[in-house]
Amino acid sequence: MPWKRTNLSLTFCLLVGLLSHTSIAQNNDTIIFTGSQYYPPLQWLDENNQAQGFITDLEQELANAGEFNIEQRLIPWNQALGLVLTGEADAVALIPSEARSAYFDFTEPFYYVAHGIFSHRSGKQFGSFSQLKGKRVAVAAGAFAAQQLTDTPQNFEVIQASDELNCLQMVQTKQVDACVEVTTTSRHLITNYNLDLIQSSPPFWPQSYAFGVKKGNTALLNRLNENLAMLQVNGTYQAVYQRWVQQLEWQERTLSDNLRALGWLLISLLLIAGFGFFWTYLLKKQVARKTYRIQQELAAKTILQKKLHYLSQHDAITGLLNRPAFTEKLDQEILAAPEVSPTVVGIRIANIDSITSVFGYNIATDLMIEFAERLQKNGFKNAAHFGVGLFAAVADSHLTNEQIVDLAMQPLKFKSIDFEPLLAFGLIRNSQLSFAEPPDAQELLRQVLTAVSVSQKKHKLWVVYSPGLEPNADDLRLLKDFHQAGTRDFFLHYQPKYSLSDNAVKGAEALLRWQHPQLGLVPPSKFIPLLEETGFVTQVTRWVITETIAMMARHNLCRTGLVISINVSTRDLTELGFVSFMRHAVKDIDPHCIQLEITETGLIDDSERALYVLSKMNDLGISCSVDDFGTGNSSLSYLSKFPVSEIKLDRSYVYDIANNERNHKIVKSTIELAHTLGLSVTAEGVEEHETVEILRDMKCETIQGFVFSRPIPESDLIEFLKSSPKLKASGEA
Repeated sequence: MPWKRTNLSLTFCLLVGLLSHTSIAQNNDTIIFTGSQYYPPLQWLDENNQAQGFITDLEQELANAGEFNIEQRLIPWNQALGLVLTGEADAVALIPSEARSAYFDFTEPFYYVAHGIFSHRSGKQFGSFSQLKGKRVAVAAGAFAAQQLTDTPQNFEVIQASDELNCLQMVQTKQVDACVEVTTTSRHLITNYNLDLIQSSPPFWPQSYAFGVKKGNTALLNRLNENLAMLQVNGTYQAVYQRWVQQLEWQERTLSDNLRALGWLLISLLLIAGFGFFWTYLLKKQVARKTYRIQQELAAKTILQKKLHYLSQHDAITGLLNRPAFTEKLDQEILAAPEVSPTVVGIRIANIDSITSVFGYNIATDLMIEFAERLQKNGFKNAAHFGVGLFAAVADSHLTNEQIVDLAMQPLKFKSIDFEPLLAFGLIRNSQLSFAEPPDAQELLRQVLTAVSVSQKKHKLWVVYSPGLEPNADDLRLLKDFHQAGTRDFFLHYQPKYSLSDNAVKGAEALLRWQHPQLGLVPPSKFIPLLEETGFVTQVTRWVITETIAMMARHNLCRTGLVISINVSTRDLTELGFVSFMRHAVKDIDPHCIQLEITETGLIDDSERALYVLSKMNDLGISCSVDDFGTGNSSLSYLSKFPVSEIKLDRSYVYDIANNERNHKIVKSTIELAHTLGLSVTAEGVEEHETVEILRDMKCETIQGFVFSRPIPESDLIEFLKSSPKLKASGEA
């Protein structure tokens, strides 16, 4: 990095200080910096008399960091030093020296400079002090060089110049033989003032540059040091230096520099010319290779575009049309013959998931490919595959429904495996519906897929579409409203369960109700199947369990020994997380107060999962009951595998046992077998006193029905339990 000098004849400075006018008190918020007006690029006055330079900018950044104002006075150098000593200025940038330390305190250095000997270009060039013997040598008054040459005896005459520029101008006019000055600033002055001088010696006297304050002004010294350190730490100093680095390190180019640059230029041109021919050859080869590659890429792109176009219209597995392409071709057929609606067939391989699970994905894929080929070979037009074993095609309108189905109902045989896929057909025919205008392909496809869905759901081989297959509008509205409102409009009623052995209320069953804002009270038989079919039932079941347990906690019903039954579906039992949900739900009550009622048919659907969940419920202390017993396909021997404690006889067997001998025997034998297995029995749908007495004789433990109580709200249940009503004997009014 370049260097800076500052020196002063101390005697001269004292003289200037004594001659200066009275010191001006420093404003507490303003620091006055002084310096040389001829010291570019460190500091100088421009043509507008404005302070410029690296040091000038650094002083401004010091003011910004320290949040104080500054005033900058650039004057002849010897006068600048005098202003600080007399107190008219606060600080000056200079080269610290032992002699100056008697009058100044110095900050940490912030820059470095060196000196050199400057000679006339057309005269003798002086490379060292020894060559100046007997010569006249100029120095700026008060400068570091002046002090150095004064303190050290020399064999040449030292001439005091008024300032740095005057020192160089004296060499230009040949008043002196040489000038000793700072190299960086002198090179700029020589160029700026068009002086015919050169630096004839190597750099010498490398010195640091710092801010000097009047001796003893410790507060200002510390303030400047602190802000200098801050500029170094936050990068501001580096930013200021980078703004001036080109001028700080600049020097005029010499003839040798220009010749050297010209030589390198010629060498570069020769190298470029030599490599030019070689590069031209390589470029031609490269162009040829790239042209060939572009041709290959264009050919590959054309093939890819064709492939993408094919894939945009065809199923990747079977090669049949996809849904958009099928719909487009169906629209074209309708437009070609608008008076006749085509016969559209939808086909689903209903057991494709089971085939995948048993035989693997590859076999299932081969099956779909084989079935696709069968459709194409047997005359189905525009055959399409929509994914996961769902197909559609246009059939010959002259064929009957049975003939259309027969064309697709042929066993598949491949890889030594005989398959008879379980198919579900949906059809829509041109003769079954009349259209005021040509039908839309999307609508026809929707209708035929509706027929396929009904066919699969009702386990029929084929179903012909009719408007009656459309989903019930009220059902769709209920599902939509539930999706939006959730359980907001749900509430619970409770139907008491009466013990025949001690004529007291034994428990109650929580029953779900829905008070719809527009439709009113919706029957459970209406909305519960919808919730089960759509999978929303698990969300609702958890709500019922949470609300029931909260009700029991409010009234401390576990203390009375009352057991509340809650209906759960087999979907709830097979749902992951049900066991942990129940464990958390009953953590604050006695789990023995809760009983789960599961439909008998559900136990058959997934017996392994049911056994696991019911065993966990039994471990928690939650008892389980089989609801609607007798309506499914299970047996008491089957139920003996599960940890259930009760069965509930379905009302279809109970309500007429007084008059129906067959049902009487079924109920009686079921109760006896249940007791043999150690299970208790609850009879549902008891509406007559005579039925009560028959069940009492059969040793049935509990009854539930209108003869005792209808389902009632929470508040009525609490009052009902307080009154502890007794069931009237048969024949009483």
